[in-house]
Amino acid sequence: MLGLNPISISRDKPLSREEIAQALRWAIEAELDAINFYEQFATFIEDENVRKVFLDIAREEKAHVGEFLALLLNLDDEQVKELKGGFEEVKELTGIETELDSSSESVNSDYIEKLNNALISAVSRSRVLLSHLPVTKVIGLQSVRVDIIESKDGVRVVKQEYKPIPLLSRKFYVGLRELSDGSFDPAIAVKAGELLVKEEENLIISEVLSSAGVRLKLREWTDTEEAIEDLMNALQEVSKTSRGPFAIILNPKRYAKLLKVHERSGKMLIEILREVFKGGIIVTPNIKEDKVVVLANTPSVIDVVIGQDVNLKELGPEGDVVAFLVSQALTVRVKDPNAIAVLEP
Repeated sequence: MLGLNPISISRDKPLSREEIAQALRWAIEAELDAINFYEQFATFIEDENVRKVFLDIAREEKAHVGEFLALLLNLDDEQVKELKGGFEEVKELTGIETELDSSSESVNSDYIEKLNNALISAVSRSRVLLSHLPVTKVIGLQSVRVDIIESKDGVRVVKQEYKPIPLLSRKFYVGLRELSDGSFDPAIAVKAGELLVKEEENLIISEVLSSAGVRLKLREWTDTEEAIEDLMNALQEVSKTSRGPFAIILNPKRYAKLLKVHERSGKMLIEILREVFKGGIIVTPNIKEDKVVVLANTPSVIDVVIGQDVNLKELGPEGDVVAFLVSQALTVRVKDPNAIAVLEP
C-alpha cells in the first residue's frame, strides 16, 4: 500500500493547495487498495453473511473514492483536463462515451475568473507610468541586457550590463465560506491590484531618479516664470542627446502649480507646456513633490521591461481563508542617462 504515516507529519503551517491535492491522491490510492482487499477476500469466504459485510464495506469505500475525487477535481484544474483527455482517447479507441460533471470545475473557475477580472481592471485603471512609457516584453526571462548608448561620435553602445527583473507580489485572502457560497467581494482583488501598481510605480520612479544623468535646481514655482524657466532649462539639457518626444513626470501638488495663467502670454501655463512636451505630462503621487523629471520619452532612452505580466495564483487554504498571490516582474532600462534630467531643491 502507498501512503504517508500521519505521525511523520511535523509542520507549523497549514497544507498548501498543492499539498492538499497530493493528500487526496494518497487517500484515493488507499481507498482503492481497501476495495481490492475486501473484494478479493470476499471471493474466498463461504459464509454468506460475512461475505455480504465485506462487499458492503467495499461499496462504501467506492463512495469514499468518489468523495475524495470530487475534492481533487475542485482543487486541480490540470487533473480535470487530463481526465477529459483520457475520456476522449477511450472514445476514439472504443466508442465508449464518458462525461465528467463539470459543476465543481465551473465553481472553481468562476471565483478565479471574477477575482482575476477585478484585478486586471484595477491594474489597468491605476497605472499611470506604464501607460505612458515605452514597454518591452521579454516574458519568462529573469534578467535583461542594458545597452548604454552615446552619440558623440556616431551612435554606439559604450557599455553593456545585465539587470535582474525583480518579482513584485501581493497576497490577499478570501474566506472559505464566501468562496463556497459565492458571496465574496472582488474588491479585495481590486485593492491588491492597486497596491501592486503602487509598488510598480515606486520601482520605476526609483530607477529613473537613480539613473538620470542630469541634475538641475528646482525652485518653488511660486510664479509661472519660475516653473517655465526650470522646465525649459531641463528640456534644453536633455535635448542635447535626443530629439524626443519629451515628457515631464511630477507630483499632483506640483502639477497644480501649473494650472495658472502665464503672465507674459495670457495663456494657461499647462497649455503652453503641452505644446512643448509632446511625450506627455505624467502626474503620479508616487514621485515626491520636491522632485520633477524631464526626459526623452523614447525607447532609445528608456523602456520598462516586463518579464511577467500581472498574474493571479491561488495558493490554497490557510485556516478558514484561502490565500491568493498577485505578482508581476518588471524593471527599467535607462539607455541614455543624459536624456533624463532630475530637478530637485
